[in-house]
This record gives sequence, structure tokens and C-alpha cells, in this order.
Amino acid sequence: MDTTQRIVSALVIGGCGSLGHRVVERLLKLEPPPQVSVFDLNTTQNRLPSVEYYDVDISDRYQVYSALSKVRPQVIFHTASPPPGLLDLPLYMKELGTKAFVYTSSASVVHDSVSDLIEGDDSLPLVYLPVQQEIYSHSKAVADQLVLDSNSTTEGGMLTTSIRPSGIFGENDATAKGFVDTAAAGKLKFQIGNGNNLFDWTYNENLVDAHILAAQALLKSHIEPPSADMRVAGEGFLISNDEHMPFWEFARAIGDAAGHPTRKEDVRVIPKIVGLAMATIAEWVVWITSFGRKKSRMNRIGIRYSCMTRTYRIDKAKRRLGYKPRVSLREAIQRAGKSFSNELKKTK
Repeated sequence: MDTTQRIVSALVIGGCGSLGHRVVERLLKLEPPPQVSVFDLNTTQNRLPSVEYYDVDISDRYQVYSALSKVRPQVIFHTASPPPGLLDLPLYMKELGTKAFVYTSSASVVHDSVSDLIEGDDSLPLVYLPVQQEIYSHSKAVADQLVLDSNSTTEGGMLTTSIRPSGIFGENDATAKGFVDTAAAGKLKFQIGNGNNLFDWTYNENLVDAHILAAQALLKSHIEPPSADMRVAGEGFLISNDEHMPFWEFARAIGDAAGHPTRKEDVRVIPKIVGLAMATIAEWVVWITSFGRKKSRMNRIGIRYSCMTRTYRIDKAKRRLGYKPRVSLREAIQRAGKSFSNELKKTK
């Protein structure tokens, strides 16, 4: 971290969520700690002392502006995912004196969510519908571009950047829980595809580091404008643990760490085409039997992701942000898996 560039006050949008509250925790550990505020739909969970919490619907223009007028943060970390068309950054931020805006995007914004992507980097363009196959990734790309377009290099303007993580996971989060539940049910012995497809993951504590580094770089840019090849403002940065791992190996490692091991000799391989056919049938059955109110847990999107290769290069983040994963992928897997093992012990 850049200890010379102090964050005086910070707002974390989505600060009660899985990633957001970890950003809050890290901010409070800075010396000296900044004044931290949180906007979220429901601020009853993951609360921390000395933090100001505001129940705010970020899709409501009046609520956002009213709360921002009270907080007036120096830095904003946006870790929630609102409808992209509602990000009116010039109105909400610049006139309130905000100096830096760090947006949590996704590595999927430069990928079509279907084909293999090998060693993708930050030179790749954002991908939109209809080439983009997922509406979530499309909306993230739209919001990502809005954030970068709102970057202002005029004196006193707000500098912006987008952080694009690949496969976020951590203790007690939804991604890790999904793999743990699948392992506990014995379903990880069924593998779709040959299992050789590499995938990139990002431990949430490392991702928090990237957010703090980005904010500090933006604040420093107000004082010492960097050279073009070191610019952070108006730029997007792919983030990962910088360690490729086969998708199914990662899934089983999470389950193993949680106390639900899957023996290699028990693994049965299902061809991708068969898996897609099974998912299609499951989607239709659940849709029909629930009268369209529910979605199948087994779906084509999940099958495609479990079979694709998707790896990235994060050279730009390393060089311009000074980002380096502090927690290795193996250590992160152990921490994430054991968090569910510990929770199970508490209930017994």
C-alpha cells in the first residue's frame, strides 16, 4: 500500500455485502483510519463500529443524492451492481467534491461468456450484446464504460477507474458455498468435460488490496499527474490471483478444505454435449413445473463455465497499481473451505 497517500474519508456502496464489508474492514485498518460510510439496501448485517450506515436504494436518484450530500466522501468504492443506466456520476459526484471513484466491474466484460479465452489482457475491448451471451456481463460492461467516461482530468475533477476481477471467492461467500454444497452432496464426482480447462480466480482479500491501491493511485494523480504509461484514471484493470488452475480441480479443492473430499478414482467424466443436453432438460422441467417462477440450479450457463478455459494476464495492474496477490491461491482455497467447516462445527 502507498502509505504516503492518505484516504481521509470513504464511502463504500454495497458495504454490507460479501466484498463491500471487507473493503470497509481494510479501510479501518489503515493508519490513520479514514472516516468510513456505507450505503446499502439493508445495513443490518456486517456492521462495524465507528462506521456510518445509510439505508439507500441506489436506483433512487433522490435517496442517493440526499445521502451523498451528508457524507461528501473523498473516495467512493462502488461494490454493488445497480442497473447501469442509473449511474449518473457527473450529477452525484463531481459537485460534491469526490476525488476518486473505484468501480467493481468484472473480468467477464472482455469475454463473450461462451468461447475459450487464453491469456486475455487489458487491451481487449468491452463486449456487449449480442456478442456478449450474458445480460449480467453486458450490464457490467455498460456500467464500466460509464464510469471510465466520467473520468475528469480538470482541476478538482473526479478521477475514476474500473477494477475487473475474475472469479471472486472467499470465506463464507456464495461462490465457495456453492462448491462446498455440491461436494457435500457428492456431486463433484460427476465432472463435465475432460477437466483440463484452466480458469482464473481472485481471493477477495487480494481484490480489496487492488481497490485500495487504485484509490490511492487516483488521489496521488491529483497531486502528481503520472506519465501516460502509468495512468490509472480512466483505465480498467483485470485482477486475479495470478495463478491458473483447472476449474474442476479448484471446485474439488474447496470441497476438500471444507471436509467433503472427492476421491479422484470416483470421478466420472460426462461429455460437455451431454451436460448441456441435461441442463437444457432440467431448465425446461423446472420452468414448467414452477409455472416459470423458478430457475434450475443446473443450467447451461453453469455447464459452459465449468468447461471453458478462461485465463487472464494482469501485467497492467502489477505495473500501474503495484498489485501483487498477498494470499496464494492454495492458501485462499484452504481459508475459504475451512470457513464452512468451522461454521458446521458451530452448529453441532
